[in-house]
Amino acid sequence: MRSPALALGLALAGLLVIAASPLPAFAGFIVNPSSDQISHGFPADPKGAVRAARALVAAGRLKEAIARLKLYCAEHPREIGVRRFLGDLYYRAGELGMAQQTYLAIVSDFGGDRETYNRLGSVYASENHINRAIVYFEKSLPAADSVIDLVALHRRKGDLASFVVDTRAQAFAHPNDPGLQEDLGQVYESIRRPRRAAKAFRRALALAPGDAAAFNGLGLTMLDRGLLKNATADFRRCLGELPGDYKCTNNLAVADLDGGRVAVAESLLKAAHAKRPEMPEAIVNLGYIRDERGDWRGAIHRYVQALAVGPFWRDAYLNLGIDYERHHLYALAESVLLKGIAAVPYDGAMHVVLGQTYADQGKTTLALAQYAFATHALDPHVRDVAKRLIAALTPASPLPRHER
Repeated sequence: MRSPALALGLALAGLLVIAASPLPAFAGFIVNPSSDQISHGFPADPKGAVRAARALVAAGRLKEAIARLKLYCAEHPREIGVRRFLGDLYYRAGELGMAQQTYLAIVSDFGGDRETYNRLGSVYASENHINRAIVYFEKSLPAADSVIDLVALHRRKGDLASFVVDTRAQAFAHPNDPGLQEDLGQVYESIRRPRRAAKAFRRALALAPGDAAAFNGLGLTMLDRGLLKNATADFRRCLGELPGDYKCTNNLAVADLDGGRVAVAESLLKAAHAKRPEMPEAIVNLGYIRDERGDWRGAIHRYVQALAVGPFWRDAYLNLGIDYERHHLYALAESVLLKGIAAVPYDGAMHVVLGQTYADQGKTTLALAQYAFATHALDPHVRDVAKRLIAALTPASPLPRHER
């Protein structure tokens, strides 16, 4: 679901320290009613019900949105999309048991549903049931956001290399299947192989020229390589296929941010957030813009808002922890980063920032433990940062005495 880019920098000023700044958040692969409408009644049609629920979420009334949508689903049990969205809101409220119950009921009532399988995988992954999560994510393949989550889970399981080999073999064995080519592209993008990912996405587009998700994936690989014009063109092609798509709009905004077009990016992000207020990426990026403008308190407000709808969203934890650390609010930084690591295990960047938080307080042993964990991160830049910070905190061994 996610493809974040890390840009942790190093500065040498007496001691080697991390000069981390908050980061924009990429979205993964693919107008609310007024408050008067909300207060006077809930729409009786499925699209209207979802729009009304989203408006409540945008107003900070997530619990109320769940309660109203629950009543709607009880009266309209055949509306699979609305029931799935109710499960999504339970998940975003951190009510994993209710989310799981809602998704399992959909599968029981309607049989196999790839989108619901994907969501069940997310629930089980959040509960650290790795094998069960893998089973459900695999049920949603091919051409699903599940691939990125599968990379993370197989890494935690210790068999990521085998998963990459198997995915590549499937794509090569079925060269005319665009979904399998797209899956391979997502795998390569997730393990930081943007050139190989781009080739796979182009193969998918040659087979399915209107594949919006492949355009989005290709755009992400271009961003990874710093090719902003190419990335912008790909995200616009995605939007040409799916006008107003949340993920492509968010990622186009990230490309604009990288290109210094902040006002344009902000407008896109506000539009994306208005359309999907229950999603955290655009909120994180609006916070990032506040940070870039020096309004770190306003940025923190946005990151906390993102966590209210995305309690398992890594970028919100990371940027919030960075802001707290940079402003010497160490207790808050520790709390946020430890929660983030619990929600998103094995994230090297959060371990680096937590390590820096410890180091700034003179807790060298704790800092070294965090840096050591980050040396196993997927991102090579994070690994490099962690190794240099370990070297900076580790005294050089004295030279052996020369004995005659």
